Amino acid sequence: MRIAHKVGVAIAVIVLLLLTLLLPRTGHAEQSSNFGDVTIRYSAISTEQLPPEMAQRYGFERSNRQGLVNIAIEKMPSAGAVGAMIAANVSGNVADLSGHKQVIGFRETKEDGAVDYLGQFPISASGTYVFTIQVSTPGQPVPYTVKFNREYVLE
Repeated sequence: MRIAHKVGVAIAVIVLLLLTLLLPRTGHAEQSSNFGDVTIRYSAISTEQLPPEMAQRYGFERSNRQGLVNIAIEKMPSAGAVGAMIAANVSGNVADLSGHKQVIGFRETKEDGAVDYLGQFPISASGTYVFTIQVSTPGQPVPYTVKFNREYVLE
């Protein structure tokens, strides 16, 4: 049983590394924001960059006109201990620079102890997209807010 858990964790790490490799060509890496003992990790890519089998597994259309936001929340326990991925309520929106705003619907995915929140959104034109994400963790009365930008180029 313990070996199966370690293999599962290794697979989750590999999937996370693959997603990191699939980040936009503009060089944006996964980023994070810290709120005390909570770290929110976020990235945004075009679904065209997903491998076909991954897109199929999660039900995403591969297209340069569809974006994907990945949110993961890690809670750090006492000093020296390893953090754990936790469940949360995640909501947010994306806006282009003209101000057109689109709500992003997130869905929770769980795989071998990892909890991620995936949200798909349309990419209507080349340009900068501004993301505003709210994360409510258990016991946190006010949601954490993360804002970040990504540049998309339609070819």
